[in-house]
Amino acid sequence: MPRTSMFRVTAVIVSVAVAGLTGCAEPKAPSSPAAPSAGSRGGGSMITKSWGQKPVASVAALVPARFRNKPIANAIYNNFPPQEFLEGRTLVGIQPDIALALSEVMGVRLDNASVGSFDSLIPGVASGRYDMSSGDFGVTKERLGQVDFVTEFKIGTGFAVRKGSGITIGRATDLCGRSVGVQAGSYFIDQINAAQAQCASAGRGPIKLQTYPDDGARILAVSNGRVQVTATTQDALEYTIKSRNVPLDLQSFVYQPLEQAIVIPDGSDLGPAVEAAMKEIIRNGTYAKIIGKWGAQSIAYQSPNDVRHLTRPEQAA
Repeated sequence: MPRTSMFRVTAVIVSVAVAGLTGCAEPKAPSSPAAPSAGSRGGGSMITKSWGQKPVASVAALVPARFRNKPIANAIYNNFPPQEFLEGRTLVGIQPDIALALSEVMGVRLDNASVGSFDSLIPGVASGRYDMSSGDFGVTKERLGQVDFVTEFKIGTGFAVRKGSGITIGRATDLCGRSVGVQAGSYFIDQINAAQAQCASAGRGPIKLQTYPDDGARILAVSNGRVQVTATTQDALEYTIKSRNVPLDLQSFVYQPLEQAIVIPDGSDLGPAVEAAMKEIIRNGTYAKIIGKWGAQSIAYQSPNDVRHLTRPEQAA
């Protein structure tokens, strides 16, 4: 295969249905605030076709032989800016950009599958549908019982309320007795459940947890007052409020920063290659360019040594 073709990353738009998860189509929220196109930032496209890197021999040597002549199937959620979303039919954001950079230093092709159901990603990797998933996953013990991780950065959970609501979230117990909307299949469910214990200890009412299938439905729910609080990563909330002009107030409280990571099948021999590639793009400065492109410098790793390849539940923070 010609060398130049090895770095072509193709976006494959697919409709995903995972057996046993649901028997009907994912509900839509047509009246929710539209997710911003990448081109809305500064008036130009945010699609990056190459980071100008060449394969690094020490990294490429770790790539399993089966990927020398076929692409790596990489699932990416398509509705969580600035991490991953669509500009037209092309995936853009931190995760697609990191995936592109990794493919270049590994000397492989990626087929990025645009997936509309976040909670189908880990089952898709575990079942062999995908070789990996760049879906911005929080590292938890439960997930490490199913798949492996290569870490990318650490992000805390942020909170926002509807403007004019008078609600202030300054600590975990301020969530007690309130309705909180989160993404279905996300680790925010685990975090809210952990906060429930603090409510019980303080003699406060329980948190009323509600889950939503996508970012638009969750934002619409809090904007319309159907839930009082929304919780997601601090970078995503800040980006959404600034770029989508939604009537929300970002709160100062950030709950339990957690490492975010790329998902690899349990015991996969692809893990060492992805780990080495992640360390390389941090070392050569490409990682910093990607994080800076999306205005998320506060979450960035500072050293290649921050990257971890996690394979066992006890390695979760």
